[in-house]
Amino acid sequence: MKRLECTWRYPLIFILLCSISFILPQITFAAHNLHRIYKKHKPPRQEPLIPYRGYVVMEPVTGTIIKADHPDIPVQPASVTKLMLMAITLDYIKEGKARLDEIVTTSRKAATMGGSQVYLKQGEKFPLRELLYAITVQSANDACVAVAEHLAGSTEAFVHLMNKKARELGMKNTHFVSVSGLYVRPDDHDVTTPRDMAILARYLLLHHPEILKYTSVKVRGFRHNTFIMRSHNHLLWNFEGMDGLKTGYYHQAGFNLVATAKRGNQRFIVSLFGSSRRKTRDRIVRELLEYAFRNYRRVQLSKAGRTLEEINVKVGSRRIVKLPLKATRTINVVIEIGKKIIRKVKYFKQSPPFKTNERVAKATFYIGNKPVGSTFLLAGRDVKKPGWFIFRIFKKG
Repeated sequence: MKRLECTWRYPLIFILLCSISFILPQITFAAHNLHRIYKKHKPPRQEPLIPYRGYVVMEPVTGTIIKADHPDIPVQPASVTKLMLMAITLDYIKEGKARLDEIVTTSRKAATMGGSQVYLKQGEKFPLRELLYAITVQSANDACVAVAEHLAGSTEAFVHLMNKKARELGMKNTHFVSVSGLYVRPDDHDVTTPRDMAILARYLLLHHPEILKYTSVKVRGFRHNTFIMRSHNHLLWNFEGMDGLKTGYYHQAGFNLVATAKRGNQRFIVSLFGSSRRKTRDRIVRELLEYAFRNYRRVQLSKAGRTLEEINVKVGSRRIVKLPLKATRTINVVIEIGKKIIRKVKYFKQSPPFKTNERVAKATFYIGNKPVGSTFLLAGRDVKKPGWFIFRIFKKG
């Protein structure tokens, strides 16, 4: 009986082993295919959404910051660096050191730049004006190098000018190592803050408003229209009043935008850095600009040399003359829409004699109980004190 059991046991084990050896490769093959299918169709790994690292909303005439979050956080500007190149170039043109129609020759270094470019070739020649469009519209790194070398002799010399200008403007937390913002390596890149770039944007708008001629362009041809440049600032197409200034991006920096828009006589700047997505950046910049236009306005309270008050001055028993009082200062303030401004005037004297430009009074402006500006008021004309003879004439009349 035991011998019979053994006889059946071994064939059964043999059959089982054969089955396993046949099925196992099929299972392995199926598992491998399933893994390939999963890898192909699995959802991409989502990076954490970072709306921004910091931003500033500024009114450029007064420099008033009306809203900010982490304004002094260190950030990598990427191509926003090109705003400083534009500032120095426009300074050169304004000072007569360069002309828009002068010819710039492309060097070997410029022709080998990577990133966004207009594919300059060594020896190619273009007017400076055309390269400025390439820098602002296409964000062309090769054009940046060509311009920097043309104006300063080398990119290193131009970077020195950029850092010098940053110090002059009070950009305390900014340091440049490139003329274009192109990322090179982790320990060697441009550094700035949202506040500092808002300061630079304000300088450009106040001293070089012609920059808007370049930054407002959506599409432009280059090299006899054989290369079509398109602005990276998508808000130019769909935000009312948008006319500048500069975008910037590489992975380590995130999506950056220093934007400006004007509606009527009101203009605002938004300087936002470090968003993890371009659409998120654009949405937040749009929201911040809408907030500024909806809630704030700039008001001119006085203008230097212009009449702010008139007082009646008695120069005889019956005669009254009007004395214009002119402001010594131009005062602009940014206020919340709906708030009222109160002007209070303190007079130092109200009776003649008055001499032209004599200090007569002081005007102080208030929002609620808070003073927001003051200016002295000067006499706009001479008013003599009536003598006895004049007094007799008036008395007879």
